[in-house]
Amino acid sequence: MKKKVLLMTLALALMIQSSVMAEATHKHIWEDDIKNSNETINRYTCKCGATKDEVIADIRDYVITFDANGGYVGEPEKETYKGRIKWLPIPEHTSDYQWEGWFTEPEGGELVDNTWIYEEDTTLYAQWTLKGTRTLTFACDGGSYIRPITRKLGETVDLAGYVPEKQGYIFKGWYEDPRTKENEVTEYTFNGNGVLYAKWEADPTKEQPDTLMTTDTIYLTDEQYYERISRIQAIIEELIERYLNTKGASKGAPFSMSWRNSYGK
Repeated sequence: MKKKVLLMTLALALMIQSSVMAEATHKHIWEDDIKNSNETINRYTCKCGATKDEVIADIRDYVITFDANGGYVGEPEKETYKGRIKWLPIPEHTSDYQWEGWFTEPEGGELVDNTWIYEEDTTLYAQWTLKGTRTLTFACDGGSYIRPITRKLGETVDLAGYVPEKQGYIFKGWYEDPRTKENEVTEYTFNGNGVLYAKWEADPTKEQPDTLMTTDTIYLTDEQYYERISRIQAIIEELIERYLNTKGASKGAPFSMSWRNSYGK
């Protein structure tokens, strides 16, 4: 009999301890109990069955500050009424970000909604999910095609694997300036859309095709640009000589195509 009583006592103690532990770890979500409130007392109940009374005379207003956390909020502060804020403001950000709600911490923390009870001045933080993307385009300057790459805003990519080929030339890296080809870019961070330009060096063991007249001017150095202007001027002078008879040639004489060999292919 004594053994049975002892076991029942231990079981009861364990039940009480479990109940106390559950109460300690449970996060109450208080809701207005309008039926049991009156002019002097506001009563709140939790789904777990717990209740909380507040004396209206003792209830003060708290200042709630809204930190947009990189975004913008039109109403950065609000005062509570009976411990609550009826409507939480909606912050704004660029189209690259999606708002996830107001939280008690800049990262992590608890999500706060209109039912939250405030017991002190509090700062709430907007949290965002990055969803925007940016694209990097490769200008290969006559080399083989490299497909543009698109990544999330802020992501970084190593460019070591993006290597074009060009007949008679050795690839010397990617650069932001198409003419000077200074300050090589070995990795790219997608803070915006961008273009990188290939730099080439003539391979001394191979013959290089003459592409001066067909290369986009954006890729030409100043020296190459003036060389091309010189070639064009020479072509114009030969046209004038052939067709306007400025040096004794008969009018309408057939135009020699020798300029192709003299001035470029």
